[in-house]
Amino acid sequence: MKPNTRILDYTALVQDGVLTLDDVPQDIAKEVTKWVRYLSGVTDNGMVKDESTPAPTVQKTTVDTKPLLPKVGD
Repeated sequence: MKPNTRILDYTALVQDGVLTLDDVPQDIAKEVTKWVRYLSGVTDNGMVKDESTPAPTVQKTTVDTKPLLPKVGD
């Protein structure tokens, strides 16, 4: 869905640092937040918890501790 002019105006003001997201009227705050995140390149939700997708699992790896260069004097 395309944003209307009012949402784009507030999005530009937030991006320029003139306003913060707290200053945006409540009726469009969610849309402005969405477009600010989209235009700034944010691809994940950060701290927002989404119940529909499971958390990714982290695989442990071992680290090779051998030095890459020989010691001086060897």
